Amino acid sequence: MRTSSNSLFSDKRFLVPFVVLVLIIGGIVFLFFTNEDVATELRQVREPMPNQFVVGIDVSATISTDILGKLKNALISRLRNFIGDEAVSYTVTTFGNPGCGMDSVSQVVSTQSPDDLMTFSMKVEDEINEVDITKVAPRDTAPLTTPFYSFLEHILPRHAGGRIIIFSDLMNDDSDCDEQFIFPEEAIVEFGKNKSGQIIFLYPTPHLTDNPELNQRIRDKQNEFIARMKALSSRGKVRTFFYHIPDDPLETLEFIRSQLQNAIPTTMFDVVWERTSKVLQTIVSAVRG
Repeated sequence: MRTSSNSLFSDKRFLVPFVVLVLIIGGIVFLFFTNEDVATELRQVREPMPNQFVVGIDVSATISTDILGKLKNALISRLRNFIGDEAVSYTVTTFGNPGCGMDSVSQVVSTQSPDDLMTFSMKVEDEINEVDITKVAPRDTAPLTTPFYSFLEHILPRHAGGRIIIFSDLMNDDSDCDEQFIFPEEAIVEFGKNKSGQIIFLYPTPHLTDNPELNQRIRDKQNEFIARMKALSSRGKVRTFFYHIPDDPLETLEFIRSQLQNAIPTTMFDVVWERTSKVLQTIVSAVRG
């Protein structure tokens, strides 16, 4: 006996999932037309697989050596997957070295993906392993800074349309320098005009002290940067994502590996997973407000 459509929809087993599906689709359509973040991510679902990556690593004295070590381990493991793929190129740069502004920025690696493991080991792995937290010799008079804003202002215009992954506690400190930089909104907006580009921040809890009031100011400073970037993102000015690195050392390595798998996809499965998760993340953020 053929079941009529009326009896089909009167059965709650079919009606409830159907209504839920309609509501979900309707909600996504509504967000597409009312939320610039969601619209941007949905438009970018079909963009080509990324093949140019820029990694910025904060090596300021307040960064945890343990987290930095795990980041280097995960980054090397990720880049190793590109060996033999000449279409891929990447740059690794550190900031927070002694000095002010761009004097504090050092390019570690800038290369097309090597053809073989030996070349990779010498040109990429060894260089990344040399990255360490900034230490100053007793006679070195160069100031210790965290030129975060200077780094962004100079690096973003050079890589329009690229994928930029930044490991940092998001704290700018160039107070000991003659030239000090403000939040680089103009450079960020210019970078964001090319919707293929995105900035991904992996950030730890900032270095705290025994002073509760000072700690609150430190947290407020980090949160202020995140809020300003997210405000630009919500207006469709830039694609940016923030991922907080867990404080528990037992969770850190797996978390960083997982995030770098999304940030630096090497297979079509990685690409599909990354884009699906970004769309879902953006929708959840939009619903939460």
